[in-house]
Amino acid sequence: MLGGLQRQLSHQRHLVASEVGFLKQYAAAISAQAWGSQLTWQPQQTWQCQQEIEKGWKACVLLVERNEVLMAVRGTYSGAQLPLTLWRWGVVDNSHWLSTPHGWLDFCPFAEVPRCQLPQ
Repeated sequence: MLGGLQRQLSHQRHLVASEVGFLKQYAAAISAQAWGSQLTWQPQQTWQCQQEIEKGWKACVLLVERNEVLMAVRGTYSGAQLPLTLWRWGVVDNSHWLSTPHGWLDFCPFAEVPRCQLPQ
C-alpha cells in the first residue's frame, strides 16, 4: 500500500513541477512581449529580431501586409527544454509597436511552416 502511495506522490510531484515550469516559461514570454513592445522597429517582409540575451528574451516582427505586422516573442528560463512562442498582431507606427485589440494568437497564423520559424 505504501509503495502505491509513493508512486502516486511521485507522479503528482512530476505534474506539479511540469506545471510550474510552464508558468515560468509563460511569464518569461510575457516579459519578452512587454520588452519587445517598447523597442523601435523597422518591419520588413522577413523576420526582424532583437534579443535580450541575459534574460533569454527574443522579440521578432514581420511585415505581413501594408500596415499589418506580426510579433512573435520567446522567453526562456534555465530549466526549459523548448522555448514558448507567443504571437500577436499589431502595427508599427513611427517605428513603435502598437498591439491590435484582440490580436493575440494561440499559434502561428501561416500555413507555410518556414514562415513560422524565427531566425536563430
